[in-house]
Amino acid sequence: MTAVQPASATSTTISRRHALGLLGFAGAGVVLGTTLARASTDADAPSLAGVQPGHYRFTIGDIEALAVNDGGFAVTPSESPFGIGEPREKVTEALRDALAPTDMMRLPFNVLLMRIGSELVMVDTGCGPTFGAVGGRLVANLAAAGVKPEQITAIIITHLHGDHFGGLLDANGEVVFKNAGVFMHRVEHDYWASKGDETVSRYLKVFDGKWQLIAGGDKLLGGLEIVETFGHTPGHLAIGIRSGSDYLLHLVDVVHSHVLSFAHPEWVMKFDVQPQVAIATRKRVLEQCAVDRTRVFGAHLPFPALGRVRKAAGAYEYLIEPWVSA
Repeated sequence: MTAVQPASATSTTISRRHALGLLGFAGAGVVLGTTLARASTDADAPSLAGVQPGHYRFTIGDIEALAVNDGGFAVTPSESPFGIGEPREKVTEALRDALAPTDMMRLPFNVLLMRIGSELVMVDTGCGPTFGAVGGRLVANLAAAGVKPEQITAIIITHLHGDHFGGLLDANGEVVFKNAGVFMHRVEHDYWASKGDETVSRYLKVFDGKWQLIAGGDKLLGGLEIVETFGHTPGHLAIGIRSGSDYLLHLVDVVHSHVLSFAHPEWVMKFDVQPQVAIATRKRVLEQCAVDRTRVFGAHLPFPALGRVRKAAGAYEYLIEPWVSA
């Protein structure tokens, strides 16, 4: 009987190399190390810095749709427009509970564009020049998607806050979307026309005689229904979009924060013109969306601003729809 010989260093090395080979890792340490060393000194390696994509394509039944980003702003929790009258610690706690950043809150500006038959219909126009450097990216992001301003045929202005109507004019006061009809709720138009706000009055005057005034329940442009969601402003509207069996509700500014607006719909939001009306509207709309499992889009929800609403912990939560690349 032959004695069993102890394994040598050579046989151990061969065994390890053989095992690595079976896994496809033979020589990996040497190759990887060489590659990393070369990359760390290679001045030709491309930078990964740059702007984020500003448009996202999706569909609502047969309707082709495009979410377009116009920029966005950020505030600290201490400056938060949410929970007015509540201790600031409660705002921070709500963010922490949702695993959201507690040092900075970011809200994007989102615009919805749809191709309905031969019409290109846009909901709101972003900030234009009214918010400075944090907004005004709509036209550039439309161009990146292959859309020219003159191709837009209809624009629905949901309410007269600058981040929704400011893009109607450029920095020189010229009309940007020259071939588009403009729609607005009659209550919204009449409220701001009587208020005398300088910026709003200037925009209203430019389009004087061109506004097509609408009301809740009106059907527009094949597939759009005007939904009255008063409170954020007196004539604020949302838009129901139906194509076949598919339906999407553009919430506009019924909600703002994907965390705070859903978890605390009872909180006062600083920019709500009629706070108690806005709170009642928010609760009503979120409840209906949760019950019906409605697909939603929001002007300030995380880009590309698509998702659904679910009941949670006595309130609601926002479920983000995953980004689809094809």
